[in-house]
Amino acid sequence: MYLFLLGRDSSLSKLELSIYLHKEKINYNIVKEEDNYLIIDFLGYNINHNKIITDLGGITRIANIYHNSKTINEKLISKLDFINKKSFNYSLSTIDVDESGIENINEIIKSYYREEKAKAVYKKPKLLPIVKGKKKKIRRNIINPDDVLSWNLLNNGFELFVIKVDNEYIFAKTIACSSSSDYIFKDKNRPVKKELYSTSFRLTKIMVNLLDLPVGKTIVDPFCGVGTFLIEALINGYDVIGIDKNNEMIAGARKNVAWAENNFKIQGKSKFIIGNSSKIFFKADGACFEPYMGPFLDNLPNEQRVKQILGEIVPLYSDLFDNLANNLKGKGRIVCVLPEFQTYDNKIIKLSENVFLNHGFKIVSLTGLSNKLNLINPIPYNTPSGSKILRNIYILEKDK
Repeated sequence: MYLFLLGRDSSLSKLELSIYLHKEKINYNIVKEEDNYLIIDFLGYNINHNKIITDLGGITRIANIYHNSKTINEKLISKLDFINKKSFNYSLSTIDVDESGIENINEIIKSYYREEKAKAVYKKPKLLPIVKGKKKKIRRNIINPDDVLSWNLLNNGFELFVIKVDNEYIFAKTIACSSSSDYIFKDKNRPVKKELYSTSFRLTKIMVNLLDLPVGKTIVDPFCGVGTFLIEALINGYDVIGIDKNNEMIAGARKNVAWAENNFKIQGKSKFIIGNSSKIFFKADGACFEPYMGPFLDNLPNEQRVKQILGEIVPLYSDLFDNLANNLKGKGRIVCVLPEFQTYDNKIIKLSENVFLNHGFKIVSLTGLSNKLNLINPIPYNTPSGSKILRNIYILEKDK
């Protein structure tokens, strides 16, 4: 069995993982589902954990579960001989284990390696506060993924992961860990940056995976800006079409895609179109985008201001989905971010789903994808920067 540690948006991570495992035809059983992790039995299937952690944007850790016990005791020692080297780093990440339990586990580890005369250097994670999950309060004491890699815990040491579940301790050794370095490299080194108009590369990767398209198909971004979605789709093996009515944005997208082609193994083709995506002819298998959501808001608006914004964007979205219906091939799957608005007096004003329902698109049913996971569509998504506009990620496809 394996422990999968989920990213910041756990609902998004669960859906991405479910779609990926279904696409890869990997059989599995969900043993335990919590707000920030999953315990999965792959029913004898030998998973490629390094490929999974690389392919997905929403999984931060995969750990191999090797032991479970009602108590923390000396029997744990025989299970801790992970490496044969005499000098190494190790660390301990926990969920729902109290401080005395952490100290007990750590003392067992130290005693064992003292007897083995090994120089085991403990790398202490930052103590995170108790947070309120959907079901209960959760005590998390988890190493940053980048620290796991910089401390070389995968190759010259280990990260022990301990979770207390239903009065039982589950012990796992981390075998794969995500890294932010790839996202940082793309974000910092691409030649043209427009922070206010760009979706994060991590979210972009997740959304491309949610499209569930075979490699080699064509993805269109009708609001491509400087090409974040185009870059991620190309890296993942797709052809792309970028559309934007702004000449400067298209010029930036061209430069960024050319940069990506020089820095990554890209085989796909790219096409750029300057113009109104509600009217332009193109042919693609799917669409992935975050559209214009109205003017930037410094403060939460009043209800009248929200109605003004909706009056601006609803006709734009309606025309866009009408054109997508005519130009997307087959089922024409779409993964997109659509807004809803909170007023200063805490009213939530939603965008009417008629903007896509009236043009032949439906919300994709997740029934049958996983009978053990609580999967939702659309998925609320709030940016780390705390935007004044609320966001929902939709998976849509043609109704016929």
